[in-house]
Amino acid sequence: MILITTTRRPARRTRSFVRELYHVIPGAHRVNRGKSSIEDLNELALSKGLSRLLIVGTRAGNPSFLMFYSTNPLRPLLLNQIILRGVTLRREFTKRRAPFSRTMGITYQGDLRNLAKELARGFSLSDPISVNREEIPNLKGELDLVLHLSGGGEVVHSTFYYVYPFHEVGPRIRIKGYKVFEGEDSS
Repeated sequence: MILITTTRRPARRTRSFVRELYHVIPGAHRVNRGKSSIEDLNELALSKGLSRLLIVGTRAGNPSFLMFYSTNPLRPLLLNQIILRGVTLRREFTKRRAPFSRTMGITYQGDLRNLAKELARGFSLSDPISVNREEIPNLKGELDLVLHLSGGGEVVHSTFYYVYPFHEVGPRIRIKGYKVFEGEDSS
């Protein structure tokens, strides 16, 4: 389970993105950052029994990066920063509400295994599954919701899909890349 928040002084669009992540990720908790330090956020996450902390950053009025932290002890995960190229909010492409889901997984197609593995680690999920978009409904009974990665090259496209009945629930996230910070441990 994960606590989702923003950096200080988030843009309106970043707050909307965090709210949409909160609605689709099972067991997620959301908190307005305010003047809270990372240590304060960690204490809040621990008091709620959460193992991960996700901070969404803002640049030029848009969500620009995702930073994952482990809460016990507080430390950044190996893949500390996922750099975003852009986000399409659910309200911009559908009127559907995000359905309730209990289980979530990460799927990918192509050579995105490393990124999918790090995202699974960031969200504290099991190993990602390599499937094409059309094969996602075959996961019925195993998962309710998947974050599917596709594309490759310069930009990776990702979005949330409800497995059955199969439909996109968003938000759509374009990932530019990720940074691995030196000196971090992989545990």
